[in-house]
Amino acid sequence: MNERVCRCETIAADMRRDMVGLSDVLGKSVAHWGGALSCTELLAVLYGEVLNVKTDAFEERDKLLFSKGHASMALYTAMAECKLLDRDELSSTYSVDGSRLPAVTEANQQMGIECSGGILGLGLSMGAGMALLAKERRYSYHTYVIVGDGEMDEGSVWESIMFASQRKLDNLTLIVDLNGLQADGSTKQIMDWNSLGERLHAFGWSVAEIDGHNCSEILSALGKRIDGCPRAIVAHTVKGKGISFMENDYEWHHKALVKEELETAKAEVGLI
Repeated sequence: MNERVCRCETIAADMRRDMVGLSDVLGKSVAHWGGALSCTELLAVLYGEVLNVKTDAFEERDKLLFSKGHASMALYTAMAECKLLDRDELSSTYSVDGSRLPAVTEANQQMGIECSGGILGLGLSMGAGMALLAKERRYSYHTYVIVGDGEMDEGSVWESIMFASQRKLDNLTLIVDLNGLQADGSTKQIMDWNSLGERLHAFGWSVAEIDGHNCSEILSALGKRIDGCPRAIVAHTVKGKGISFMENDYEWHHKALVKEELETAKAEVGLI
């Protein structure tokens, strides 16, 4: 197997262990398990192999706007696995009042967190603006935006999709974590996005539809771009991926683990 793919798979497995390990600081508090586990491989590939974040130069450092900021566990564990965040800080301060690592992400340029979460629909708007800035000033960074499929319901997302196409922002990549579930149920019942790839293509985007848990497919999709077209990756994922009782259950969008569930989760990710 490709060495880069193996590295990403290892990072993803370690991220899941790290997330379940955060239960020690969370205690009985609720957390956004489902959406964090569904985007694990996406972040593992981005931080493990794709993003240029080893520089402090604004004009060179790639921008990742994690618009589904409620899934912060996935972002923080990816950063910790790639040595961009201290493990001790993560394990002791995650979701603690006043820490740099709140349950919903807050913009922190020093940490490389480009936007705050919580208000869905803002990430792609900001990302399109950053991509336009890079075009106009000839900066070398690429802008990536990760959104959830529930977030695609927001009108501001589609305004940004039209804007990016009009401005030919081929330095912008949108990644949709399409797990089919949102806080209140299935997206099919609330706002059906089964034809999302076709819609994005109709809006002038270059589109790839992939298995969002297949690191090889993710790497390949991120590596292909077309001049003059913004890039969209529709990643088909499983909400709660990797923990059997959470998979495909929208109630794990935001829920607390009880003792028995925690023991099962620890066993399934290899903590015990």
